[in-house]
Amino acid sequence: MGVLQLLDELPEAITRPPSPLWSVLARSLGEQGGAGRTALAWRWALTGGCPSPVTLTLAEGRPPDRAGLLAEARAAAELARAEADPGGQVMQARLVLEWLAGALDSAPLRNSAPSGLGLDAGAAFEGAAFARDPAEIAAAHSWALAGRHRYSRGDGPVTGGGRQAFAWALGTLELLGWAAGAAGTAGSAGSAVPAGEAADRPSLHQIALEVGQGMIGIRLAREDRDQARARRVEAVMETFLWLAGWNSQPPVDRHGHGTFEDCPARAAACGCDGAGQCLGPECAACARDRCVRGFTADELSSPLAG
Repeated sequence: MGVLQLLDELPEAITRPPSPLWSVLARSLGEQGGAGRTALAWRWALTGGCPSPVTLTLAEGRPPDRAGLLAEARAAAELARAEADPGGQVMQARLVLEWLAGALDSAPLRNSAPSGLGLDAGAAFEGAAFARDPAEIAAAHSWALAGRHRYSRGDGPVTGGGRQAFAWALGTLELLGWAAGAAGTAGSAGSAVPAGEAADRPSLHQIALEVGQGMIGIRLAREDRDQARARRVEAVMETFLWLAGWNSQPPVDRHGHGTFEDCPARAAACGCDGAGQCLGPECAACARDRCVRGFTADELSSPLAG
C-alpha cells in the first residue's frame, strides 16, 4: 500500500488528519530513521502489518483499535536486557501511539518547535542517518532519469498514463538529486553528483523538514484536478520513505517505472549491468522494456528527448 492510499484510508483509531499526521511522521523518521521501535510504532498503528512496538506481539494483519493503541503504549516493554533501548526509542514509540490515539497533545518529536507540530529548521540536530548509501541513491537517480526520458512525450504504455508517470519521474528526481548532492537548491531535478563527490548533501532530518508539507501539496493539486501534480508530490513522499528505510522498494525501477505502475518484470533479475548494455529479450527483466542500460547519456540528460 502506497503512502497516499494509507493516508487517504486511515484506521478509525487514528485521531489525526492526514496532513499533520504525514508532517509528524516524516519528521519522526528524520529524527529516528525507518528502523527501530519508533518506526515500528507508526507502522503497527497504521497497518497492523508488523509486531507491536513495545511488547513485540506478533502482527495480526490489521490495525489496532484505540484501546489497543493505548494498552500497547502503557504496557511493559519486551527488552532483551534492561539497557536495550538505544536512543530511548521505546519511550518515543509510546508517545507516537498516544499521540495517534489523541491522548497526547504534543507531537512525538524530540526537537519540537513551539507549535508542537514541527522541528526547528535552524536547530543543530543531526537526526537519523540515510538508510541508503550514495551508490544506491545514484543508481535510483539514473533509473528516474530513464523514466523521465521514457515518458517525455506523455504517451507511456503502462497503467497510470504517460503524463502521470512523467510527473512521478520528476518528483523522484527532485528528491534523489538533492539527496545525492546535485547542484542547485532543494526541489531541483538536476543531474546527480557522482557518489562520494558531493560536499553538501542534506541530512535525512533536513529532507524531512522539506517533505513534511506533502499532503498540503496533494490537497491543492486535487482541488485543481491536476492528477499529474499530485503524482509528483506523492513521488517525493515515497522517495523520502525509501531514503529513510521505511520502504524497501525504490520509488522507481531500473526500467524507469514508478511504484504505482504495473511492471511485470520489476522483481526479475537483470543481468545487463554485467554486460554493460541492455540485453533486451535475452534478459528476463528486459524482454518487454529496456532498462537504464539501454538509454544513451544524451537521452538521460534531456527531459525532452524523444
